[in-house]
Amino acid sequence: MASERSFKLRWLLVIPLLIVAFYLVMGFKYSGPVTKDELNQKFVVINPLDLSQIKGFSKYRSCMGHDYRGPLVDSEKESTPRSMKHYVKVKEELGGKNGVVKAIAPFNGRISNFEKKDPERKPYDQQVWLTPDTGDPVSPRLWHFVFFHIDVRDDLKEGSPVKAGEVIGTAYMTRGPQNFTDNFDMAVKFTRPGASPAIDFPMDHFSDEVLSEYAKVGITPENMTISKEYRDQNSCPTTGESLGGDVYFTPNTDPNDMIFLQTP
Repeated sequence: MASERSFKLRWLLVIPLLIVAFYLVMGFKYSGPVTKDELNQKFVVINPLDLSQIKGFSKYRSCMGHDYRGPLVDSEKESTPRSMKHYVKVKEELGGKNGVVKAIAPFNGRISNFEKKDPERKPYDQQVWLTPDTGDPVSPRLWHFVFFHIDVRDDLKEGSPVKAGEVIGTAYMTRGPQNFTDNFDMAVKFTRPGASPAIDFPMDHFSDEVLSEYAKVGITPENMTISKEYRDQNSCPTTGESLGGDVYFTPNTDPNDMIFLQTP
């Protein structure tokens, strides 16, 4: 009996050590820099938006909204405030209307996160991260497509599987002091052990088929981004107010910050 108790005690001591060792090995194995193959992954195989509902986009590195930066997948955080995501501007007749503007899963995958640190988070106004299926289900090195301000379907939770083309929810359009807005947001991030989530230009990960849909309405990777060199030399004006530490930009009239869809 004593030997049996001793055996169980040894295992109670060993199991935590094995768990720690497992995570240390996983961290070491998967914490390296983003590889060329990872940078070249085209995981957005279905348009995440119904372009018939969309009027235009803010450009990557625009001065729209508020500062949105972080480490990049292939370099450090850029030096001055800029918005490294896209605001999606809906058509006039859809502004302020909930339950209409679709958020679409752009790949087969799962809902990996409802961002709990988002200061604007409400049950009907979520920042939702979608993560594509990979060939290595154990790997913690993951791409994410992120929607902001989405009223997600009630049946979808963290971990829920999603299929490419599935409508996961709709944009929450009665935000702000007037209970009216004409935009929501989208971004792309990459996560790996030992590093903060890294940002990348979303269209770099669109398949050729999805890129062709955008090209038909005059949207290309070239005209959806502002160069780092230009933004470094032309700082975004800020108000001094902030959201979760990210400073707000002054109301913007710079036509270079937006791109509008052309009628096919």
